[in-house]
Amino acid sequence: MFTKLRNTLPGLALGLAIAAPAAAQEVRIAVQCPAVPACSDWVYAEDFATALRDGGMEATVFAGASLGKDAEIVDQLSQGLLQFGVTNFVMIAQVDPRILGFLAPYVFEDSKQFFRATQETDSPLLDGIRENMEAQGIKVAGLPGLGGQMGLFNDAKDVASVDDLTDLRLRAIDANQVKLFEAWGTQGVVVDMPEFAGAVQQGIVDGYFNPPAVPLIFKHTEFLTHFTDLKAGTPFRAALMSADWYAGLSDDDKAVVDTAVETANAKNREWTYAAETTEIEQLEAAGVTVTTPSDAALAEFKRRSQEAWDTLMPAGSVAEMQALADASKE
Repeated sequence: MFTKLRNTLPGLALGLAIAAPAAAQEVRIAVQCPAVPACSDWVYAEDFATALRDGGMEATVFAGASLGKDAEIVDQLSQGLLQFGVTNFVMIAQVDPRILGFLAPYVFEDSKQFFRATQETDSPLLDGIRENMEAQGIKVAGLPGLGGQMGLFNDAKDVASVDDLTDLRLRAIDANQVKLFEAWGTQGVVVDMPEFAGAVQQGIVDGYFNPPAVPLIFKHTEFLTHFTDLKAGTPFRAALMSADWYAGLSDDDKAVVDTAVETANAKNREWTYAAETTEIEQLEAAGVTVTTPSDAALAEFKRRSQEAWDTLMPAGSVAEMQALADASKE
């Protein structure tokens, strides 16, 4: 899936000239978001880098997509030109779409259950995803949380039920998310995140389905004035490392990296729990109206979402995801 041919990257000669010496001297960690405390990618990367330094390794975090967009980061990881990156989970989905089940609305009741499923529970499903990624030259170090659970943002009105969605168009990540929105009775339009603000201004979309952290990070609260707290799943990213780079480390350095990964994952878990307690207040302080649907309205969102699970996950994987969710309940 990811190219393993080193001559396919743009600017290869310059890239090798920079990357080869750096690989011996430091661990380079790429993140897409800016260096702000609201962004779990950056916080996770800094925690990982600090733990590496504590273990005697050099590490530098490159924020704001300075080393490339998600797809470029993954290509560099797969070829050993970059050591570590925190990317969109879609990068895993390109290899093994079963990862989409972890984000399907209402599979997990809360973030604690999500973390038990991804960090504590024996999971042949997740093990298989890791194996498929490693075959592409990439190790999955973790699935960092992004903060509060998924909800709806829009620039037009309060949304308290699925009936309030009928005249809205939502930005979708991909065709699968369009199907989810259709199940909710509204329209979805696939729009890349860098084009989202312009799409809202042009009336192409009215909002998106995202965790509270996203508009806080990218200052979308300037025009997204309504949030519906759907509690529809724990958002996550993909912490990835180069398998070639890791395989070439000494046993001592591997131990340092393993400890740093454990540290970053543990700190992200606590960071996520803390973020959940403050993000709604931050939205309200930014002028966003927060709507909490009734239990009946949330039950309808859940029912329609569950009916769409077969389209949101690969064929045959729904039962496997449900089994994992059941096994990770308290």
